[in-house]
Amino acid sequence: MNKRILKVLSVKLLLLLFSHMAYAQKAPEWVLPTTPFNEAETARLMEKGTATIQGTATLKKKGKDNFGVKGSQILLFPVTPYFMEFLELKKKFNSRKKQATMSSVAFTYRVEGRFVDDKGTFRFTDLKPGKYYIISWIAFARQKTVAVQTGTSTSYNVYGYVLGSSPIYEDYQYDVFIENEISGFVDVKDAGAVMNVVVHN
Repeated sequence: MNKRILKVLSVKLLLLLFSHMAYAQKAPEWVLPTTPFNEAETARLMEKGTATIQGTATLKKKGKDNFGVKGSQILLFPVTPYFMEFLELKKKFNSRKKQATMSSVAFTYRVEGRFVDDKGTFRFTDLKPGKYYIISWIAFARQKTVAVQTGTSTSYNVYGYVLGSSPIYEDYQYDVFIENEISGFVDVKDAGAVMNVVVHN
């Protein structure tokens, strides 16, 4: 069998493997709110105003503060009956089998922001008075340990013959970065207000 045929067979086997993996990882069942989404009312809530929400986002893990990093995304949603039902559904359906979601139209009614530094600082401007929900995802490091074989120990008898050998292992530590969601409500009472908030877990 020549190299070209072997290469074609290898590609076909890889494609077959990926197709089986994709089939095995079934998409979850998406659960939508039953409350009707009032697009016109939500659009009015998103009209330009004069209020500001600013502050920091932090995730506390094992006594350590982890912050949103510069350029990472932070989202702001106007709070509506539809959105409140979505949040309740998230508490019930957040697994590989079932997950809560919003309609594609409802999801467009949001403000996308970015952290301006590595201390989780953010700022949303031109907001109307109303209730808002801020959400982001912050990564923290979890340390893992793995045993790696670094050598072999060999034992000999008095005549110099090998009696046996055993592997030598050393523990190496490395960081795995995991994202956690942080979120919170902010109630803007007055036009022109500047709300200073801390969003955390």
